[in-house]
Amino acid sequence: MADGPAPVRPGSSPHAPAALDGAEAPDPGAPSYTPASYHWPFGEPVAPSTPPRTRRPGLGSVLALAAVTALLVGGGAGFGAARLTERPGTTSASDPTADDPVPAPVPSGETTTTVEVARRALPGTVMIEVRGSGEQSTGSGFVLDREGHIMTNNHVVAGAAGGGRLRVVFADGRRADATLVGRSPSYDLAVVKVKADERLRPLELGDSSTAEVGAPVVAVGSPLGLPGTVTQGIVSALDRPVSVSSSGGADAPTAYIDGIQTDASINPGNSGGPLVDAAARVIGVNSAILTLGSGQGQGGNIGIGFAIPANQARTIADLLVKDGKATYPVIGAQLREASGGVELSAVEGGGPARKAGLRAGDRVSAVDDRRVSTREELVVAVRTHRPGEAVRFAYTRGGAKRSAEVTLGAKVG
Repeated sequence: MADGPAPVRPGSSPHAPAALDGAEAPDPGAPSYTPASYHWPFGEPVAPSTPPRTRRPGLGSVLALAAVTALLVGGGAGFGAARLTERPGTTSASDPTADDPVPAPVPSGETTTTVEVARRALPGTVMIEVRGSGEQSTGSGFVLDREGHIMTNNHVVAGAAGGGRLRVVFADGRRADATLVGRSPSYDLAVVKVKADERLRPLELGDSSTAEVGAPVVAVGSPLGLPGTVTQGIVSALDRPVSVSSSGGADAPTAYIDGIQTDASINPGNSGGPLVDAAARVIGVNSAILTLGSGQGQGGNIGIGFAIPANQARTIADLLVKDGKATYPVIGAQLREASGGVELSAVEGGGPARKAGLRAGDRVSAVDDRRVSTREELVVAVRTHRPGEAVRFAYTRGGAKRSAEVTLGAKVG
């Protein structure tokens, strides 16, 4: 079994950044906190950076953990599991053949049955096999267009970034070699490409801003190397700040997700697959799960998963297809959590925050109208914007409430 990506690095990581790196840089002097009970599913346990806390967390503590303890659900299953699907036609009774007509799109706003949603989503969902750096793994993805572009997560294909092999397995059993078009570790998104083909079944990207808590959703993908898997659930929460880090050591970039939370079952191998609404439109890219450690008897899905909103995925996909890379917004400051907000512990000279008049010691309580009390919340609030946009920071200095308009800078990643 291939090793899965490393677990999330909390925002209070004890690893000091090499340099000021925008809004995501933590204060190296801030206390670290890694819940010892959280583990990478089907892999090595996370080593706690501080002694484990013996107090059983209450509801408030559990909710707070959701912002920092999501785990990537990419290549947890190796090719051994994938071999279960070598025979075409075994993934689903409703899988299409190459000659089947493309299903007509569901009219906007129309609700249909889960069976119909699955029938429409399965043909455009793929399994991605990755060989590279001595590792083998599988993940998921979905077709964007008939030119052959396929959306997935960065952590699914990162193992092939140095020249490894990518292969796409379609719902009808066809296989095709793929190339890496571009990837964004900071958004945990990537685009790969196969040859243009009229048989490709693009999925419709929906408007994730219209998602509502309680609305039914379906997750489609290849958990544990089992393609054509469909699970049903609801949108459990919106705008959930989640930070996840890839397997690259202390200096690996951290992705920040303004997550759509769902109880639709997702597991390692589901990453990159679509989360679709009742009209079979993609509203999110399944990316991470919250899981209890194996020592507590729960190593896989426990009903809390996270998807990258489709609106953000669409923007990044466009950049990756056009340029092979994407930018993300930064403010040029180091952050640490403090009473009453998120303190700017250091401000980069000539950076966006300094130009807006912000100083070290200022405590930010809101970005536009979105309240922030943790590093993750502030970074996610910034990441919902694009470089060059102006956002308003509400902050406190010397006990006085103030505000400043920050024009966001840009970094590639």
